[in-house]
Amino acid sequence: MSASLASADRVLVRLPNWLGDALMARPFLHALRRRAARARITAWGPGPLLELLAADATFDDAVTLPGSPRGVGEPAFDVACVLPPSFSSAWRALACGARTRLGFASEGRSPLLTHAQRRPARGERHLAGEYLDLIGEHGAPEAPPALVPPEAGRRAAAARLAEAGFSDRRLAVLAPGAVYGAAKRWPLERFAELARALARAGLVVLACGGADERGACDALAAPGAGAAASFAGRTGLAEQAALCAAADVVVSNDSGMAHLAAAVGAPTVAIFGSTSSAWTAPLGARVRVVQHAPVCAPCFRRDCRIGYRCLTAVSVAEVAGAALEMRALARGTPA
Repeated sequence: MSASLASADRVLVRLPNWLGDALMARPFLHALRRRAARARITAWGPGPLLELLAADATFDDAVTLPGSPRGVGEPAFDVACVLPPSFSSAWRALACGARTRLGFASEGRSPLLTHAQRRPARGERHLAGEYLDLIGEHGAPEAPPALVPPEAGRRAAAARLAEAGFSDRRLAVLAPGAVYGAAKRWPLERFAELARALARAGLVVLACGGADERGACDALAAPGAGAAASFAGRTGLAEQAALCAAADVVVSNDSGMAHLAAAVGAPTVAIFGSTSSAWTAPLGARVRVVQHAPVCAPCFRRDCRIGYRCLTAVSVAEVAGAALEMRALARGTPA
């Protein structure tokens, strides 16, 4: 495989659809850029993720889904790297005419791939390492340099903070949502207590997330709840990346926000519940994972019938302490 990449002229990378998975693919993209130094690399995926990852300069061209990366009359790709495990992603890579097709053996799609890799059990190897395995990079995954948010996102974040009166203030970003399900969501009342603790420490607390998390974030910004403002559902991905980069600390459930904060170099505290931090912890030196896994974890369930003990075992005092420690370490001052 190393020889195929070294001699390839055109390489296609089908990116994951999920924000967290795409950011955990950054070590793969950097390794691929080194391995296929002479190739023109095309990244294929959701538009906001392509915009975010462009700053790494690991690919030359970007094709936004649902578009096709191969036009009429264009030569076929020499190698296609299919990172999502879905059947449809492998099928579309085959339809693009790539002669060598790499990906995970799943969903009965192995006949569509020339190199179908069997995945280890979840948590046996970090997901970033699984991606690296596809091109023969079997070492421990290392976080690439901090991702620089797009300029448009930085301008939008600065304007939003100025409009809210938060320019030049110390910020904490809280992300209480998780699209995956309730088994990833630390109780909202604990986020509210955490927000009050961080506000007492002199931080302006922002509740952030996607449109689906707007209700939870708005509740944190209600009078007395602790957050100064809710920006959930009001920011694009590039702007949210810039808000994380500007924060003294980000506290998030196991969600894309935790990976976004870690990728831009923000001090990050990630709260894990039913899933495996060994598999999907955010990458980076400024990351602290808080997890108290019971005997039934990791179960990877979206919901739980026995009371979410994996989440309720995580106390506000522990998370607040971790957040203030990470903030102090990043600033080089005592906690």
